[in-house]
Amino acid sequence: MPISPTTSSVDQAIWTARQTVRLGEESRTQSSAVASQVQSGDAQQSKLKEVGQQFEALYLRQMLEEWMPKDSAELFGEGTAGSVWRSMLADQMATTLSKSGTMGIAQLIMKHEPDGSKGQ
Repeated sequence: MPISPTTSSVDQAIWTARQTVRLGEESRTQSSAVASQVQSGDAQQSKLKEVGQQFEALYLRQMLEEWMPKDSAELFGEGTAGSVWRSMLADQMATTLSKSGTMGIAQLIMKHEPDGSKGQ
């Protein structure tokens, strides 16, 4: 006489198998959620760094344009061309300085206060 499991033991085995599969799916879902949060955090940090560098470049550009001599036609040229050349040079210098991180203005913008006050 063959031994056949009772209906209740078969149902219990199926239920257990389904729970195991669901737990596996939940852990994959949770791990993918954590991975997406890490990626979004990295993307947010990257965006914050970019914005900080853009602000630093804007600030440095204004300072450099004021510091550059306005009456040196020999260096920049005369008229509108000279002022455009001076502005382009200040823009390039400001962008390079902000990307190098030597001034530190972008780092100050990106800095988070430990108590959450954000510099207030």
